[in-house]
Amino acid sequence: MDYELINQVNNLGGNILTAIKKRAQKNNSQLLCLTSMPNMRNFLQENGLSGTTLIDHITKRTYDPKSYRYFNEVNIPSKDYVQMQKDGSIFVDDQGVFIAQEYLFPNTRRATQDIRYLNPDGSYDFIEEYASDGSVYSHLYYANGQLQEIEFVDMQGQPIIRYFYYEGMLNFITVEDPKEHEVIAKYDNLLDFYIDQLGQMMTEDDTVNINFLGIELDSLRATKSHNHFYLNEDPVDENGQVRGNLSGILENNIPYIESVKMNNKAYKKLKKEKATLKKIDVLL
Repeated sequence: MDYELINQVNNLGGNILTAIKKRAQKNNSQLLCLTSMPNMRNFLQENGLSGTTLIDHITKRTYDPKSYRYFNEVNIPSKDYVQMQKDGSIFVDDQGVFIAQEYLFPNTRRATQDIRYLNPDGSYDFIEEYASDGSVYSHLYYANGQLQEIEFVDMQGQPIIRYFYYEGMLNFITVEDPKEHEVIAKYDNLLDFYIDQLGQMMTEDDTVNINFLGIELDSLRATKSHNHFYLNEDPVDENGQVRGNLSGILENNIPYIESVKMNNKAYKKLKKEKATLKKIDVLL
């Protein structure tokens, strides 16, 4: 399988997204997003791509290609009802008191994105997120106005992945067996989570392309796949030095990246700087 690995889609500039689409069409690639993305189905459909997120891969989430959750079909107490205001805002009415606010996916008129339950002071208490096909995606729990936990659920609503927060910072992650409800993996941070899960996911038969030398690069550390970096910026920084991680790849200090794909202009600049050129593949 060929993958185009990204951290999150809002990092994709027009040129990079266009290049990813072209490669994906040519190689029948899958877009793989590291971060959670309830709207993944719509993004893929709008861009003519196939793919998933790491969260969806672990929870084994699939998407109905056509359905969505209508705004008055959210999970609310039976005695309450959904009320849309003249300004388009949507609230849950509990005997005349607004106890929750509902949000729609961007550029839609009726498709529910999430429902946010409020404390009497207006701070968040609990949020239920929906995937773009209307299925329950995650639950966010708050205390004293601060996020405490996010649980990502499978198609049966069973929590599979939990993110735990302390003083607003993610500091612990668990993965659970949906049948036995036992924790099968624990991580102290997101990078450890990404490294281990991608290491389990990727095989020697897989190819992974990246476009950035940030967390996408670091997360491939334990993979057995054939990994390639597509250079999209000047290979030399403002001080005239080959950029750090790029230099690490070229010098084979980052051995799990097999090649760096670049245009002839970038290649000539690196050659002028006497960089190691063995891993470079010049694109026509």
